[in-house]
Amino acid sequence: MTLLLYVRHHKNPRWWWRPALGAGFCGGFTTYSAFALKIDQYFEAHNYGSALTYAIASILGTYIIVLVTHEALKNKWVKL
Repeated sequence: MTLLLYVRHHKNPRWWWRPALGAGFCGGFTTYSAFALKIDQYFEAHNYGSALTYAIASILGTYIIVLVTHEALKNKWVKL
């Protein structure tokens, strides 16, 4: 929160500070927590196949989303 307040009130904020610190950095903690909790629930239920499937699907799905987003916005970023 302190970082976001700093960025908001900084005299010359860069455009990437808010999304990088807010959604990117801080949001990563909640996303990872949910991912780890779900994997733990599968392990506690001795459902190892589902845990492995969930982990692979989450990691692979995230990678695919990053690639698609990068390709969709590549031309826009190059023009900046």
